[in-house]
Formats: sequence, structure tokens, C-alpha cells
Amino acid sequence: MNYKKVLKAFGPAWLVMIANVDIASIVEGMQSGISWGYHMIFIMLILTIPLFFIQYLAGNLGTISGKGLGEAIRIKYGGKKAVLASMPMAITDFLEYVIEYAGIAIGLQLLGFPLIIGLPLFYVLHIAIVTSKKYEATEKFLLPVSFVLVATIIVLSFSFPVNFYSLFKLGLNPIQPYTNPNYLYLMAASIGAVIMPWMLFFHSGADARKTAEGNIKKHENLETLIGAVVSEVLMIITVIFGYNMRKIDPPVANRPELIINANLLHKIFTSISPNLNYIMAIGFIASGFLALIIISMASAWGTLEALNVRSHKAYLIIYSMESLPAIFMVLIIRNLIYLMIELMVIYIVILIPLLYFLGKTASDPIIMKGKEITGVRLKIYWIISTLVIFGGLLGLVSSLP
Repeated sequence: MNYKKVLKAFGPAWLVMIANVDIASIVEGMQSGISWGYHMIFIMLILTIPLFFIQYLAGNLGTISGKGLGEAIRIKYGGKKAVLASMPMAITDFLEYVIEYAGIAIGLQLLGFPLIIGLPLFYVLHIAIVTSKKYEATEKFLLPVSFVLVATIIVLSFSFPVNFYSLFKLGLNPIQPYTNPNYLYLMAASIGAVIMPWMLFFHSGADARKTAEGNIKKHENLETLIGAVVSEVLMIITVIFGYNMRKIDPPVANRPELIINANLLHKIFTSISPNLNYIMAIGFIASGFLALIIISMASAWGTLEALNVRSHKAYLIIYSMESLPAIFMVLIIRNLIYLMIELMVIYIVILIPLLYFLGKTASDPIIMKGKEITGVRLKIYWIISTLVIFGGLLGLVSSLP
């Protein structure tokens, strides 16, 4: 194995998987632990499979065709359908910006840093990074941030006890309360938190750009698998932490709106260890900032590829204008927990056409230059995508009055 080539190719799949553990996903994991203890762990373990296969197709689309999903849809189906597919993602991505800046704000508050100074600083840094004309320059900055996020959540896992008996009895048990509407709703949120629309656009777009710059992505699939496993392990840790939050502060189970609250988190972190408060502050900032940059790139790539626009100035306008209002919303709106979880559920609806287009473009011999996805791999993709959508819609419908 040529390790230099492996390291040179490493990046897109890992980043998209770790950015998947963003603030909204962390909060959803905490809420699942608070509401259902270890029960949601089984769902998260199972979701590793669709996460891998769906991102496997997205990565192969970018690597082999040299095109992002937005461009591939435009070539196969025309500009109108490409825009219709990308615009819902771009609109919901604005809400993601709000959420990620909210996560950064929590980290700043845990550190005692004023938001009125900290948030604009991160906005300027955000724009400076994403407007780099070379993807690999941005990637070199993001990789250390992703490792910081992984390290902080791993440290968190050593800070509270794990009931292994309950973990095996409840967390690994396929028999779960599937008839309970509240469980189904959080299950839908878990599905939305694992497979987000922007992930498809970023993974394919980043691989397309890296391939175009001369890198051969032979180890893309292994990187995707490792990233899928690591991201779901991190999510399981957040579920277990949520369960322990309920034990540390029992009233929290009846006050879900306070989960994304710096004062409550400060109380819980410091009750475990005085230093954990600062470690998790860094984790929140790393999580929010990593996702903020990657979502920005995915949104701009998907939209402009659909419109067949290549101007660097156009990218700058989208990056700047989409995320700036998010800062003001974070400074004004204090309670974002419901927005976070509901956005994860809404993602299920947005995913339906995107999963269809991804399967069709990745199996197109012209777009894939004669190396299209076919046979068993394609059948598995369609089966898994159908099950993901069915599970998500079931949870969404169960939450309706």
C-alpha cells in the first residue's frame, strides 16, 4: 500500500462524515438519550449501513465522473430539474447556518467569551476559508478541526459511567417501541441527522475537485466506511451522555427546551469535571465551525453547479449573504432546540428526490464514463434508500396531530 497516496487522497469522505456530527445531530443524540435512554442506540447502529452506501455512491460519482451531484443532475436532466433539486437544500441550509452559529455561541459562552465579538470573528474566518480558490487549501484547515471534534467527544465518553448491561439489553436489541409516536419522531430525526442533503453535494463535489487536481482516490470507499463507523460511534456517545444528563439533573427530562443552553451545560459539565466545561466548549466550537464551512461549500456548489455558474465572485456572494443573517438570528433567538430537531425530520422530505437523482446519475454510463454503479451494489442502494425514506416518513407522519 502506498501510504503517501492514501494520505494525499484522504479528506472528503472523512470530513463529510465528521461534519455530520454537527450541533443539531449532537442535540438530537442528547434528546434521544434523555427521552429514551439507550433505546435509540440500536437505530444509530443500523443507520451506519445506509450512511455508508449512500455516501459510497456520492463519493464514486465525484471521483469517477469528476462532477458534483448538482452538475450531474443538470447534465442528465437539465437545468430546471437541477435547480429544483438543489434549492430546497440551499433554503434549509440557511437554518443550518443558524444552528451551527448557535453551537459556536454555546462554546463561546462556556469559555466566557462575549458573543458580540466572537460570532463576527468566526464569520470573517468562515468567509476567508470557504472563498479559497483551491479546495485542498480549505481541506488542510478542516482536517485538524475534525480531529479536535473527535477528540473532545471521546474525552466526553470517559467522563461518565456506562451501564453495559442496559447497553446490551436495550441498545443492541432490535425490539424497540416502534409503536410509540414520540420514539418514531426521534427515529425520523435520527435518520435526518445521519443522512443530510448537503452531505451528498459536498462529498461528490469535493471528490470531483480533488480528482480534477490529479489525485487518485483508490481508498475512497475504505475512508467512507471508517468515517461512517466513527461518526455513528460519536453519535452513540452523545446518546449515552444525554441519558447521564437525566441522571445528573432529573428535571431535564421535562425541560427539553433547555438542552441547548450554556448555563445548563456548564452546570452538568462542571459537575462531572471542572476541566470538562472547557474541553466541551472547544468541541462545540469545532463542531459548529466544521459543519458551517462544509455546509456552505455544499450549498454553493450544489446551487451554482445546477445553474452552470463558475464565477468565483458568485461563490463569494452566496457564502457571504447566506450566513450573515444567521448571526443576527442567534443573537436574537435563544431557544433553538425545536428548530434543530424539526429540521432533521424535514430533511427526510428533501432527501427523496436527491436520493433518486444520486442513484440515477451514479448508474449512468455516460456520466460515469463507463464505470457506472450496477448490479448488486445498485440494488442495495435502492433498497436501503427506500427503507430510509419509509422510516423517516413513518416518524414524520406519527408526529402529526
